[in-house]
Amino acid sequence: MAITEKVPLTELNGKTVPVERRKEVRIAKDGGDGEQSARAVTYKIAVKKEEIERAFTLVWDNYVEAGLQQDDHQGIRFTKYHFLPETRIFIANFHEELEAKTPQNFRDSDKVVGTVSIVFDSPMGLPMEEFCGDQIEKIRAEGGKVAEVTAFALNPEYTKYKVFLHMFKLLFQFAELKGVTDLCCSVAERHCRFYQKICLFEPLGELVPYSAAYIRKVQGHRLNISKANEKAQAFYSGREFDADLHRFFFTENYNRKKGEGRPLSNELLHYFLAERTDYIHSLDEKDLLLLRDEYERVGQAFPF
Repeated sequence: MAITEKVPLTELNGKTVPVERRKEVRIAKDGGDGEQSARAVTYKIAVKKEEIERAFTLVWDNYVEAGLQQDDHQGIRFTKYHFLPETRIFIANFHEELEAKTPQNFRDSDKVVGTVSIVFDSPMGLPMEEFCGDQIEKIRAEGGKVAEVTAFALNPEYTKYKVFLHMFKLLFQFAELKGVTDLCCSVAERHCRFYQKICLFEPLGELVPYSAAYIRKVQGHRLNISKANEKAQAFYSGREFDADLHRFFFTENYNRKKGEGRPLSNELLHYFLAERTDYIHSLDEKDLLLLRDEYERVGQAFPF
């Protein structure tokens, strides 16, 4: 998939460094058929019950397929961190009417073809601290504001729309909006190279077992947004590439509905924790106390 080659040296932070030409991804230029096709997918923060449930279902399907989730027939996957009031669930919706170039027929779509969540740091910590807590604590000690990317899933039938890249573009921009300096994530072995080569993440530690990954090993990864911006600019600035990912990720505007989302309502919390599942019974008193405190902090009562 990846094609890379070494090209002349460039300047980065006052130092001369080799630039690696990256041709792994093609992003159509404005006005082309590929660009029109890409516009058939829109992006937003999920706020409705149906949107969130479709996102959690897509995560389940992907994780079972990848061996990251035991198939216990629940059909839905989330974690306790999804119920923190600042967590946001992003979704990609496919619109047949936009694919057919009939925008006058535009309507809200129920076809969720991609999702990813961002968990902000809180007294509950971050999911991946289970296996790389020391590394996360070091980022905090250095003054970093860290958040974790989690529950990433795609419908493989929509690969041509580059949903993966657009979702990460959305994450970069939203994280910057919220003052995050470092995005972290746990990555299964088969995807490590892609995260490092395309998304500019750097590994944290070694491949290790992780309870949230079932039978697979994962490796922690970190992306310092400021350094990634500089690194991408050094790779792409002033050169002709199939895909200028610096411009794509860091400078171009994004086609999603504006807004920062909102905490889940009591109705949604009750639905996912006690109606759709019995997940509430897996939370210990410490978790419940933390969730109550976090919702009280934003002026909302946690219903359990």
